[in-house]
Amino acid sequence: MEANRQSTNTTIFFCQQLDPDQDANRRLLEKELGRKIRFFPLPCSGRIDVLHLLKALETGAEKVYLITCPEGACRYRQGNVRAGKRLEYAKSLIRDIEMPAGCLEIIRASGTLPLSIDGLVRNLLGPAPATDPVQAGKAGNGGG
Repeated sequence: MEANRQSTNTTIFFCQQLDPDQDANRRLLEKELGRKIRFFPLPCSGRIDVLHLLKALETGAEKVYLITCPEGACRYRQGNVRAGKRLEYAKSLIRDIEMPAGCLEIIRASGTLPLSIDGLVRNLLGPAPATDPVQAGKAGNGGG
């Protein structure tokens, strides 16, 4: 995984069943990261369409994640399986036009539901960059 993913534009499609408080939780990250991140909640990850994934790339996303519920925990039985197949098909399409297939990634949540969408995404993105100019200056000049 890239070290500082927050410098890229990231689009995240996710199953709403993961986090009952997803509205509040994702808004925290949207406020923190601004235009660098876009969330698209889905009633089920199985509702994702290949066109959604391709449109995210077309509109500037450098990385697109599809976060599904844990395996065997889909309330619609096979939604996360269908989502995985659609993402793989989208990858094959972008490989045909010589784009890196790594810009599309599926993340299967682990553990028991409910989970926190902001916690899942923070783990994906890695640590936040320093925003305090004093701290950033110290890091840039060897701390002294």
